[in-house]
Amino acid sequence: MPVTDKQPPTGMQVERQVERFLAERIPAGWALEARRTEALGRYRVDLLAEIVSPAGESAVLAVEIKRTLEPRDVFQAVEQISRMTAGASPRAVPVVAAAYLSPRARALLRDRGVGYVDTTGNVRIEISTPGLFIATDGADRDPWPRDHKLRSLRGRGAARAMRAIIDTPPPYGVRELAQSTGASAPTLSRVLDLLEREAIVTRARGAVSTVDWQGAIRQWAEDYDQTDSNTPTTVLDPRGLPAFENRLREMRFAYAATGALAAQRFDPIAPARLATIYVTDPGRAIDRLELRETEAGANVVLLEPLDPVVFDRTVDRDGLRCVASSQLTVDLLTGPGREPSQGEAMLAWMAGNEHVWRS
Repeated sequence: MPVTDKQPPTGMQVERQVERFLAERIPAGWALEARRTEALGRYRVDLLAEIVSPAGESAVLAVEIKRTLEPRDVFQAVEQISRMTAGASPRAVPVVAAAYLSPRARALLRDRGVGYVDTTGNVRIEISTPGLFIATDGADRDPWPRDHKLRSLRGRGAARAMRAIIDTPPPYGVRELAQSTGASAPTLSRVLDLLEREAIVTRARGAVSTVDWQGAIRQWAEDYDQTDSNTPTTVLDPRGLPAFENRLREMRFAYAATGALAAQRFDPIAPARLATIYVTDPGRAIDRLELRETEAGANVVLLEPLDPVVFDRTVDRDGLRCVASSQLTVDLLTGPGREPSQGEAMLAWMAGNEHVWRS
């Protein structure tokens, strides 16, 4: 299915693409027979696909076809396909198919044990008997976005909104959150709409009632990048990082440590080899800290922030001023080297210390 079309494939086109993908991806010697609109017990499914191994063992894929499926609709789709397969046939394997499934939608389906196929090539089918596992990657961006909806968390407004949503425990309304955090109410509203579609926030009577803050951080990290979203200046402190830290503690200008240097305060087992610091004026910081600007061999990165929100809710860790945990985690998940793994460790720390960082 060409992704240059302005409209997503129709349900019939999705169905044909599912058949083609399955036929192309089953191993040599296996057989596939697809039947449309067949009864499964007292339910009727869109597509039944029987897969038979060379040894004669078989399984049936019960495929529910959706032209579009946003993450917030996954729960209903899972419930629907689960009702169709539960008890109806011991060989029935639930599968959801759509024109496009976002990374979040795929993760929700995977976590609930439901297979998926989309027309861009995202496929995950797991069958225990006969043993078969199919997984391929397609698009991570919707080829048919609807222009009236916010689709990205790039930009300074989105960064400030995400920090407000993640750092503030619900319930809250948009105006209330805007007043307490300084985020733009219109931007908050658009970002919350996006997160609601992604099944990351839920609302009751217009107010935010729940926030999956881990999901929010991961969603933000898809559009954010530590060094691309901010403006980096690479420098060298010839005396090494311990001396740099000592002088940094004495400085009175605005700064906030992030990346591996800040993560070290939470996990001392992983020593930092690169210090990443947010500053408002890199030139002044270079002069005050006696650093040397360089492109090779740098041990310090000075980041001019996309938005001053990085200086909000900073915390003192062992005498070093560090960014808030949510900011640190998204920086680590999109940082260089070992930092993404440190980001995963920070998510675990945040889960166990929510009362410390979220208020």
